[in-house]
Amino acid sequence: MALALLIALPPTLCACDRREAMSARQDGAAAAVLRRGNGGEPGSLDPALAEDEHAFHVLLDLYEGLLIAQADGSIAPGVAASWTVSPDGLTYRFQLRDNAVWSNGAPVTAQHFVAAFRHAIQSSSQSPSVFLLAPVRNYQRILQGKLPATALGVRAEAERTLIIELERPASYFPGILTMPIAFPRLPGVHDDAASFRQPSRFVGNGPYVLDDWQPGGTLQLRRSATFHAARSVAIEFVRYLPLTDPAAEFNLYRAGELDITATIPPAAFTAIRAERPDELRVTPGLALYYLAYDLTDPPFNNADLRKALSMAIDRERLVKVLARGEQPAYGLVPPGVNGHVPATYPWRTALREERERQARAAYSAAGFRDGKAPAIRLAYDAGDVHEKVALAVRSMWREVLGLDVSLQRMEWKMFLDMRNDRSAWQVMRFSWVGDYDDASTFTDLFISGGAQNLPGYANRRYDELLKRASESHDDSARQRLLTEAEQMLLEDYAFVPIYFYVNKHLVSERVRGFAPNVLDRHPSRFFTLRER
Repeated sequence: MALALLIALPPTLCACDRREAMSARQDGAAAAVLRRGNGGEPGSLDPALAEDEHAFHVLLDLYEGLLIAQADGSIAPGVAASWTVSPDGLTYRFQLRDNAVWSNGAPVTAQHFVAAFRHAIQSSSQSPSVFLLAPVRNYQRILQGKLPATALGVRAEAERTLIIELERPASYFPGILTMPIAFPRLPGVHDDAASFRQPSRFVGNGPYVLDDWQPGGTLQLRRSATFHAARSVAIEFVRYLPLTDPAAEFNLYRAGELDITATIPPAAFTAIRAERPDELRVTPGLALYYLAYDLTDPPFNNADLRKALSMAIDRERLVKVLARGEQPAYGLVPPGVNGHVPATYPWRTALREERERQARAAYSAAGFRDGKAPAIRLAYDAGDVHEKVALAVRSMWREVLGLDVSLQRMEWKMFLDMRNDRSAWQVMRFSWVGDYDDASTFTDLFISGGAQNLPGYANRRYDELLKRASESHDDSARQRLLTEAEQMLLEDYAFVPIYFYVNKHLVSERVRGFAPNVLDRHPSRFFTLRER
């Protein structure tokens, strides 16, 4: 049976059970414990350095920004009790709540947000999410070394009043302020890297504090007594398990040892949907799975070859192999993004035979015929889904174009180390999870010289479209420019969209408050647990 997936679990994942039995009791009663699958271990719990979803999930529990995303994804007050925006959309004024304090009892002040923004841009080479601050005044000139970090458009007007000035209007900016890159920083404490790793030295301002973190094993949080809304936080302990194997995660869930899974094992998805419909949560997501070419070297500086490879992939067949609800992707921006009209390939609706004929014609136009074929290596990180995608793509390229493709499987750490070194790969699988609900979180990926522009795409016309969009005060005109930029990217065949993710979790019936949202972020503060 598909559900009979028995995997041995590492002993480190059980260590916290013993600690909980000893410490998670108050007044003679067992404290409420929420157990969450996290898909992997956080790379860093320093908000300025965090770059993976494993870290983001935990950081949303440990810190609070000026604004927060509620359970359904809507924006609400966080440290800021209120805020106003100037008529031209360029000046934000935040009034911080008087009862916002750090877990060590120190007040959270406007200067702590100023410190966070300046720190991020000063250490931009190490801060992978600093690009999210691009709308802030003087951001670009500071990165270019033309101005000091103190010139960034963020200032404390008073201890509890923060002013942020933008270079250009950005309707999505409030969403950025809910992200870790915009969390406050406590100078003197957070200058020590150990404060982000060791529970005894941790200081945060969120609903939870770091209680225990075993390297490679369980990460446990404890409800913060100093949090301004502590009375509304129902769950005492949150335990994150860094399970990278979906089957192992499902085994724990099925055994009643896990309340929320990070994902669903592909082999069991159909059976789970039939047998646990009330616990399965599948909703649209803001994420793209794609293949990147090294556009800077042959053979992938040949647009006809890139077109042939993209057209040869039957995305409908591929998502059926995965069988987890993913949607075939024929563009860059997922469906449902706020205000965006998505671009798409003109051959999207073509019959399979016609699409394959056009793929072979493009391959011939690229100069590869009469037995001539480029040597292609497809790199991907270890994992059941990535393995299936790589094997399916190789099979389709062989079937339609006669290509013989070698596969390059990497462990996760090597994958992270190699992704920015195009000399180490030719074609590599990547994914991008949107940081906020706006098309620009995807189109900005391919700005010339951008930190996340892994294929090395460079097109001045594309950059100009994005610049015009960023400077537009008319939201409709701005969206049209972003659609035009997306269409240009597709016409250049600068990457290969494969599928759009869907958010998929198993949620125990004992959990209350789990609400779908496109960003798939679920802070523990909004959950309650039903007694067994």
